[in-house]
Amino acid sequence: MSWWGRLWRRRKMEQQLEKELRFHIEEHAADLIARGVDPAEARRQARLAMGGPEQVKELCRDARGTRWLEDLLQDARYALRIFRNNPGFTAVALLTLALGAGATTVMFAVINGVLLKPLPYPQPARLVAVFGHSATWNAAVFGEQKLAYLDFLDCQRQSRSLDMAGSVFDGGTVSEPGEPEYVDLREISPDLFSVLRVKLALGRSFLPAEDRIGATPVMIVGYGFWQRHFAGKPEAIGASVTLDQKRYTVVGIAPAGFRLYGEEADVYTPLGQDEVGYLRNRQAHPVGVIARLRPGATLPQAQAELELIAQHLAAEYSDTNAGRTFRVQPLHPDVGDAGATLWLLLGAVSLVLLIACANVASLLLARAVSRERELAMRAALGASRGRLARQCITESAELGLAGSALGILLAAAGIRPFVAFWPGSLPRAEQVHLDWRVLLFALSVGLVGGFLFGLAPALRVPSRELERTLRSGARTVTGGSRRLHAAFVISELALAVVLLASAGILGRTLLRLASVNPGVDVRNVLTARVALSPDVLANPARIPAAWQDLLERARRVPGVHSVATVDTVPMRTGDNPLGYWTTPAVPPENKRPMALSSSASPDYLKVMRIPLLAGRFFNEEDRLGSQPAIVIDEVMARQAFGNQPALGKRLWLPDMPCVRPAPQPPPGSGAAGAAGAGETSVPCSNPFTVVGVVGHVRYWGLAGDDQAQLRAQFYYPFAQVPARFLPRWSQLMSIAIRTDVPPLGLVEGLRHELRGATGDQVLYAVHTLEQLASDSLAEQRFLLLLLGIFAALALLLACVGIYGVLAYLNGQRMPEFGLRMALGATAGDVLRLVLRQSVKMVLIAVAIGLFAAMAAGRLLERLVAGVQSLEPLTLAMMIAVLLVAALLASFLPARRASRIDPMQALRQE
Repeated sequence: MSWWGRLWRRRKMEQQLEKELRFHIEEHAADLIARGVDPAEARRQARLAMGGPEQVKELCRDARGTRWLEDLLQDARYALRIFRNNPGFTAVALLTLALGAGATTVMFAVINGVLLKPLPYPQPARLVAVFGHSATWNAAVFGEQKLAYLDFLDCQRQSRSLDMAGSVFDGGTVSEPGEPEYVDLREISPDLFSVLRVKLALGRSFLPAEDRIGATPVMIVGYGFWQRHFAGKPEAIGASVTLDQKRYTVVGIAPAGFRLYGEEADVYTPLGQDEVGYLRNRQAHPVGVIARLRPGATLPQAQAELELIAQHLAAEYSDTNAGRTFRVQPLHPDVGDAGATLWLLLGAVSLVLLIACANVASLLLARAVSRERELAMRAALGASRGRLARQCITESAELGLAGSALGILLAAAGIRPFVAFWPGSLPRAEQVHLDWRVLLFALSVGLVGGFLFGLAPALRVPSRELERTLRSGARTVTGGSRRLHAAFVISELALAVVLLASAGILGRTLLRLASVNPGVDVRNVLTARVALSPDVLANPARIPAAWQDLLERARRVPGVHSVATVDTVPMRTGDNPLGYWTTPAVPPENKRPMALSSSASPDYLKVMRIPLLAGRFFNEEDRLGSQPAIVIDEVMARQAFGNQPALGKRLWLPDMPCVRPAPQPPPGSGAAGAAGAGETSVPCSNPFTVVGVVGHVRYWGLAGDDQAQLRAQFYYPFAQVPARFLPRWSQLMSIAIRTDVPPLGLVEGLRHELRGATGDQVLYAVHTLEQLASDSLAEQRFLLLLLGIFAALALLLACVGIYGVLAYLNGQRMPEFGLRMALGATAGDVLRLVLRQSVKMVLIAVAIGLFAAMAAGRLLERLVAGVQSLEPLTLAMMIAVLLVAALLASFLPARRASRIDPMQALRQE
């Protein structure tokens, strides 16, 4: 019979074993009776000759190979009876484990979904990202370089190891169907969905013939856009959508939840249909490239192939591609800074789990001490030390698994609230849910935890001096047991010190940052992006007047005090770093100092109330054709000119487009009257004159600005942006409005007023400056809340632990206390004796926890913006909280010990 057969048919085999043993005994007895032995004596001798039926049964059971599992099942059933007979202990232990395991499971579920899960595409390991690379590119500031569109087409055509697809982020205004709406647009190559192997919900992808200028305008709409504008009806295929005054035919619907680079777009259009000039310029690199390795191709082969293609392009287009190459990297989810925060929280919640395990271990150890007589009796009856230890570990493992099961239920209820509470939007939130990895993790936590906190009782299994143990019972507490109990309490308190110190650091950081001057007056300021009418954007000569009209319309809204335009709003996502130099001999791009650039209208300082430290801000004289003007902040003034006055100094900004005089057109050409006809825009070789110095603005937020790699700032007049760049600049511009009333109350009035004469201008991305300032501290508040909860939970568990240990030890020492009091000790003496023991454990725990808290402080300083080194005052306050809580937890058992009756205590002995 197989092993499984012997296991599942063990009852039948027990019956057969019983019959066989009875048969052998009866046969032997019959043989003895035939020899003349008395029947009763014959049966006695037969049993003796067999060696004892039960011992023989045990040997036969061992020979089956299933004994260990049978013993395990027996131990599990016995553990269930033990827990059922001790409901109070079981409830406390399970609740403690469920809280620790549940919180840990929630954090692992989020980490699993955000960081560990592969991308949600078939064969994600075959997907790669392709980047550009050149020696002069400043990757530390700008990130990985994308590809020029023409370079992408060459690579796509020549590559034999990669199927490549490109995309460009953009935006536009949909005027039909429905009300005008600004939408997120992705211009994509026709094979994007096939490279990702994503099946559209309805319709088809773009055809190669549609990916060229002049082809029929077609569109794939996102799932959310389909639901909003077409109510999810299949009739959307073939419908018309007007985007930027161009009518497109819907040919496909993207699947639900499809995200490109982590974001869900509203509409997709063919990249090749875009007539914009920078797509035909190899100096611009706007195309993000995703590729899939073809069957049999490897990453090194693809890299070598693209390097060879880059060499050919550099030789053919030496003016734009000299020194440029391409890099291939595995495609990974882009989660930003969320990864570091998640690992930090997992570490914090793991400390809570360790405290919970130490607490349960202490409870199990107390039970093991009280069960010493029972275990000694089992050992006296023949049970081995290993058998008894296995029984103890089985009990703790069963407790751990039950706690994990409850923790999984808590995690199932807590995952969605945790994701919703995450500051901003959690990357890949749609991937966060309970799956087999999370369940396996939770059960593993239960098993490992059960083994760890079951070791202490297992090591106390008696193996020597059994008679003494049976006589003394459970009233004797050895020094080793006391030390082990104290070690558990000290470990709990030390871990609680780490969490309390971390919460204290974040709390003090938040208080300090909340009082930081952001550099602007955030009260009563509304910021929003404005999508100008597509008809205006199609004619750059009309854009300046359109912006002026928009400002005039905004000023007419009741409650508006002042209004200005700006492209980079403080503390909002988005920046435009540019390199500069103080002499015409500008160094290479990756060697130049960088500064944040912002184009603004003259009233910007008035709206934001940024202090003017020297000189002036822009005025109506700063326009096209006049001397390029620039206003710098105090950080850039020190960085560029040191202690010298900055006013009147010149700065060279080679990446800034500017205007220089151009030859006049021939008479009668009709171009002389056009706006900007006598000027041409080029990369600026003329210097900018510093006309003013203003205060520093914390563009990176209240927390992140001090540690930002790029802090210097400068402003230039929006009126000096060349006409050819105005369509792109207008897509980036925002309005900033200072109000005399609560800003959000003006939103609807502004939306209506700013629609313009054609009714298709859209106000979107509306925020108050107070909201942006508050949101810049959202991560710190989030971490403070969670670490505060973890610290409170750890402190509670530690106090429960110290209370339980002292209550148990005092109960075992009642005869000692009675004897002390009989010999003259007062209640106060006993109270001080118990509290002295508690204070000693707390002080040892604080000393150990201090070193770990300092390490945790340095970790927070590295991972959380705005956190400074651990301050002694903060640490002292948190330790004081721990001391007060620990003494309160110790007082009740100490007070109970001091009020015992000496005679009654001595009678117990």
